[in-house]
Amino acid sequence: MLSLVYASSATFPFTDGDLAVLLLNSRATNARLGLSGVLLHQDGEFMQVLEGPEDAVRARYAVIASDPRHARVTVLAEETTSERRFPDWTMGYRTVTDSFAGELPGYNDFFSAGAASDAAARIQRAVAAVGASSPSI
Repeated sequence: MLSLVYASSATFPFTDGDLAVLLLNSRATNARLGLSGVLLHQDGEFMQVLEGPEDAVRARYAVIASDPRHARVTVLAEETTSERRFPDWTMGYRTVTDSFAGELPGYNDFFSAGAASDAAARIQRAVAAVGASSPSI
């Protein structure tokens, strides 16, 4: 099983409605492909964990990377794992707000400028923190 983490920037501002449609479509597709994961969004920046069979994860990532709604799509981490971190989430979602973020244990502002310099540690903390909460929408 492959776990892949990527970040991207939206090419236009996503409204709550846009995000709801994206999540509905993603959840249906991910369920069909045997994928799970979580999506974080803040101010037009996305970070997503995709996990599942390697060929399905890579194929889904290729679709996302070529999606015109995303720019600067970058793989931040990938690992082979025997267990899913988000086994029951076809696509968990959390909007990262200042009030929510401040409540997360070990919070680190992944989306701030300069985040790339410490990406691996930030990803691990973000995935751990989001995995401890339940998905929304």
